[in-house]
Amino acid sequence: MNARLALFALLLVALAGTAAGCTRSASSEEATSREGAAGDSSSAARAAAITDQAYLTADLWNDGEAEVAFYRAQRTAEDASGRPTEEQFLVGTYLVKHRFNAEAMTKAGQATGPAAGADAIDAFKYALFYELESGSYEFKRHWVANARQRDLRPLKASFSSFDWCSNRYEELAFRPSGGDGEKDSVRSLKRSDDYGNARRRFARQGGAFPAQMRPLLARGLDFSEKRERRFSIALPDGEHVGATARLAGPDTLALPAETGTRRQAAERIAVTYDRPVPAMIAEETGTGETYWRSAGPARKLLKVEGDGYAMTLEEALRSPYWKENVWSRLARVSERP
Repeated sequence: MNARLALFALLLVALAGTAAGCTRSASSEEATSREGAAGDSSSAARAAAITDQAYLTADLWNDGEAEVAFYRAQRTAEDASGRPTEEQFLVGTYLVKHRFNAEAMTKAGQATGPAAGADAIDAFKYALFYELESGSYEFKRHWVANARQRDLRPLKASFSSFDWCSNRYEELAFRPSGGDGEKDSVRSLKRSDDYGNARRRFARQGGAFPAQMRPLLARGLDFSEKRERRFSIALPDGEHVGATARLAGPDTLALPAETGTRRQAAERIAVTYDRPVPAMIAEETGTGETYWRSAGPARKLLKVEGDGYAMTLEEALRSPYWKENVWSRLARVSERP
């Protein structure tokens, strides 16, 4: 009888341990789910580890103004007749912190309908735009990227273009899965008169960014522990192209100044791609690009160079451009991109 009681007691202990184990497992799963929904799971942290959170969340972004920068660009391209031609033009950019409604995929306060009440998050908006002439054609191009501030997780990227043939609009909208980003749903949209129309959805691979984000990503990469960072470029057709960014070392650039040139300490970042991807200045990147960012706390983008194209910083300032005439404050840039 005593043996039976002892066996029964052991069974009770085992069952209690099993129940406690299930309870712990459920609590762990709930915690993981909550962390995933907030984008703070351990896998999310690993996916975001290539960026420098301290830099991305520094006080320099909290002055309520935008960084406005202009670059001189050169590229070798084919004209409408297929002949190579040298082209030069001014590129305008701005980088600003704002609040973004990821549910409505628009700036906070601009949404309508059920998504209007969704929580907004701190985000960066980066835009690059220019106008150029090629043969009898005239092009106006505008690239925009929105990304979560703390880790540059992509939210929305768009491209618009005007030429004699067509208006064109392309968009990638990243719908968070609530996890580490590897199952984000990406909505791809393309509309044009002459270049075809497309609409599709695909899953974002972890560590993938749209092409529009490369200048911002180059500034946000963290090389404090590793000199190489691996990521990929998400293309509108759902393909992902692998890329490696390597801190190639310190450098010094000669940049335009009010009189002559000035020397600027920089960090040189070499990026290689598994295959060519769309370029923002040229049509394609080739197999690599080089980015120079300033060695100071702002890490300004100083220069970009690729196969047959380059752009170099001409002038930059911080400005609330939406409520002041930024052109009156520029010393070296008079024309508009």
